[in-house]
Amino acid sequence: MPYDLSKYPMKPEVIAYLDRVAARYPDDSGALDVEENRRLYLAMCADFEAPVADDVATTNHQIPGRNGNIPIRIYENPQHHSPVTVIYYHGGGFVVGNLDSHHSICADIAHATGYRVVAVDYRLAPEFVHPVPFEDALDVFLALDLGHTVVAGDSAGGTLAAAVCVAQHGSERQPVGQVLIYPWLGGEMFDLPSYDEKADAPGLSRQDIRDYQALRSAGAPETHDPTYFPLAHPDFSDLPACAAFAAEHDPIRDDAVEYVRRLDTAGVKATCTVERGLVHGYLRGRYMSADIGDSFRRTCDAIRELGAF
Repeated sequence: MPYDLSKYPMKPEVIAYLDRVAARYPDDSGALDVEENRRLYLAMCADFEAPVADDVATTNHQIPGRNGNIPIRIYENPQHHSPVTVIYYHGGGFVVGNLDSHHSICADIAHATGYRVVAVDYRLAPEFVHPVPFEDALDVFLALDLGHTVVAGDSAGGTLAAAVCVAQHGSERQPVGQVLIYPWLGGEMFDLPSYDEKADAPGLSRQDIRDYQALRSAGAPETHDPTYFPLAHPDFSDLPACAAFAAEHDPIRDDAVEYVRRLDTAGVKATCTVERGLVHGYLRGRYMSADIGDSFRRTCDAIRELGAF
């Protein structure tokens, strides 16, 4: 597939990754029938699955929540029960994705950090619009948090991880850290420049964002609700420490940059790494590109550091 490399310079390995995604998942996925979108998305994810390391065992469970049971998958070393839990919320625009879509990503995080990782199969739009996915995310945190939990997620999952932090702001039960990977935090309502600069970026376009937002909100986005868009939160002081990772060629790049800027201004330890030459959704290409692999290692290092006693 041709890309405008003068506007979006990328290395050949990243282009190969995008081509592999496009072979199974179309650029206009947000405009597809929901069930077809989900089917194609899971097929694309399956194409990138990697073997699970021998030191990681997985078990499936259900967590009771206010909207019903919430499926989760636990990844941990059966010979070493870590006191640190990482709750991971998958991406997918609040419309696609499940426990299988990010299976090897979660397994790799567990292997790299030595921590227990819990993947959350929160309810999806359009069947369940906001605040139901957020309520599932929060209910799992409240059920599993034993005082040393890192919340993490990519894209829409980054929204949920940050939303859990702002929802628990001022509470005795807060995550010890938040790791946000190309998170969607509401930057469009603040006219952040990446929404125009990267409007037609490969991997995610501004129109894709609008398509998913319409499904997520039933056409009535609650943009001033911090659990919908965490950048709407009025007070960033005393939120959990944060490590954010953004793709250079991504309309929502500046969401992460602005979120970390506000945390830093409020005196919270926070870093943002803008991954040069990368695109939204890049985590799946960690075995295809050295740059993506390096970013994934930095992400795991950040999780390990935020979870350390």
